Amino acid sequence: MHDVTVDRAHPGGLEAAARDARRAVLLEGGVDWLALAHHRDDQAETVLFRALRGAGVRGAAGMRAIVPGGGKPGLWRPLLDVPRSALMAHATAHGLGWIDDPSNADSHFSRNFLRNDILPAVSARFPGAAAGLARLGRLAAEASDLLDELADADLAALAKPGSSHYLHTRALGLSSPRLRNVLRRVLAVAGEAMPDEDSLCEIERQFRADAAPAGLRLPVGASALCIYRDEWWLEAIACSPAPDAVGWSGEPTVDWAGGEVCFQPATGKGLSAALLAGQPCVLRRRGGGERMRLHPAGPSRSLKNLLQEAGVPGWLRDELPLLWVGDQLAWIAGVGVAAQFACPPSEKGWLPVWSCWPGERELDGVQV
Repeated sequence: MHDVTVDRAHPGGLEAAARDARRAVLLEGGVDWLALAHHRDDQAETVLFRALRGAGVRGAAGMRAIVPGGGKPGLWRPLLDVPRSALMAHATAHGLGWIDDPSNADSHFSRNFLRNDILPAVSARFPGAAAGLARLGRLAAEASDLLDELADADLAALAKPGSSHYLHTRALGLSSPRLRNVLRRVLAVAGEAMPDEDSLCEIERQFRADAAPAGLRLPVGASALCIYRDEWWLEAIACSPAPDAVGWSGEPTVDWAGGEVCFQPATGKGLSAALLAGQPCVLRRRGGGERMRLHPAGPSRSLKNLLQEAGVPGWLRDELPLLWVGDQLAWIAGVGVAAQFACPPSEKGWLPVWSCWPGERELDGVQV
């Protein structure tokens, strides 16, 4: 027996909070898989509950028998096809004991109301109701998997080569149901709770708006759907603002604005390691008036112009890390390396990449 504290401010409600608290106790000590005793009647209840909330095909799929953890403990429900009556008969025949949660009798809670009042009445009229609802869940799961396959195929066709971004104009050619399916898939992969139908339709409306390519950033949970020019992507919302300045002394990573700046050893690209050696290196935010020359024979350009030409969205510009070597600007995230600090061929260099800007990639020391 374990006592737990239930978070009454849980966004999913009291029942979801209790479920999370129970699961946290079961996961104590470290496990690879957690086996749960959900049965067919639980599945029928879940399918009906989600259907009444208009959860769509994915919600109607109910509980999955196997849910890989993706680095966390996975979930296994081996009894989903077994009716509660069969489990009760087995437990009674073998003298097995069990614990009834007293809150299960309280029909004030929606799921208890379905379990205690609605499903028994429905089953009395339709004896196969629980089995039918569970079968609906399996069929909805198949349909949901097919929708995910379609979304993955669409995302592959929308992908911008060499980038984690997708092409916006190409996405606009999708039908509304197909585009919303893609958006659901992107959000699901990011672990975000699914928006309701009205919210998703509003996201689609703004996605298709003529003004979207000028710069659009829509928060969805802990992520943001971003559109800029002919690209769109999902990014994490920074949990902390960028600091004014952070020194760098050769560490592989430096925390910055909810992400990190990674300094990767490289040969013949990025920043010249020889030119940085022994020099004071500091990451700073944009302060105003910065200029940099990207090419040896090119002119010095204002930071504003460089950011515009590089396609860095407006909402990122004040958070970008800028690396100063002494009093000289050597690197701008999303733009590239200053010509005077570019690493010569075959020499050792440092390749800086800011994780919060997923469009970033380096080519011969110059950001493209």
